[in-house]
Amino acid sequence: MKINDNAKIIKQAKISGVTEILQTPGKEDTIKSVLYDTDGYILKEITKVDTSFEKKGEFITRKYYFIYNNFKLLTEKVDSSSPSPTKYSLKYDELYNMTDEAVFVNNKQVQKFDYEYDDLSRLIEATKKDMVNDCKIVESYDYDSYNNLVLLTTKNKCIPGDDKPILVKYNYKYDKDYRILGKITSSSAGEYKTETFTYTADGKPESSYEITGMDSYVTRKYVYENNMVRIKKIETIGELSTSSDILIKYDQAGNRLLEEYYDPSGKLLYSYKFVYNYY
Repeated sequence: MKINDNAKIIKQAKISGVTEILQTPGKEDTIKSVLYDTDGYILKEITKVDTSFEKKGEFITRKYYFIYNNFKLLTEKVDSSSPSPTKYSLKYDELYNMTDEAVFVNNKQVQKFDYEYDDLSRLIEATKKDMVNDCKIVESYDYDSYNNLVLLTTKNKCIPGDDKPILVKYNYKYDKDYRILGKITSSSAGEYKTETFTYTADGKPESSYEITGMDSYVTRKYVYENNMVRIKKIETIGELSTSSDILIKYDQAGNRLLEEYYDPSGKLLYSYKFVYNYY
């Protein structure tokens, strides 16, 4: 459960809340509202998820609340979206690594997660226990000297008769600045994917090329100008190609202001607007 990665930026900008608004032709819908404390930590999040095809406005609402201890470690997350509230209770070791996560529905525990770390505080094992079906899933992690994941081993005891672990291997190629130039993903279940990356002179993503299968490719290109970045994506499967064009605008502090989504002809399909409140 990773949250508050941008707490420092939120605190420096003195942001107390942000509202995300979906804009479609002739219509606006507030789809996300987030409140922060003065340290930039999230306190409350209300999200409307559009479950329809092509953003037709068929929403379900999710509500989350966050509670911290004196060390600003998240100790409780409450999902009050449904009549049966879900509570996540978290515990940590002396190095602030999360070690235990318990999930309760209507105050009855339904899941338990246990986490183990190495001497570098890297996650090496995660165990998910299903308290309802009395089974567990264990994931083990191995890393290279650059702290990137090279092997994921999954043992799923929640699927009857599935005792064989699934292995996913990752192989990387780095440049002299330790940036990833290439990545190969292979799985004992049959998945195979190759990715290549390039960067601008100042280290920003410039392009990526992904081979996802036989005659299946995904290309992304990033163009930067002032406080904007344009991301062009082309996905090809056999003889069929689809493309998308996203323009993202930021303020001077690097906070996202606007995301615009265009079709291949340059027509604006929809956009997301971000409105900030301040302390």
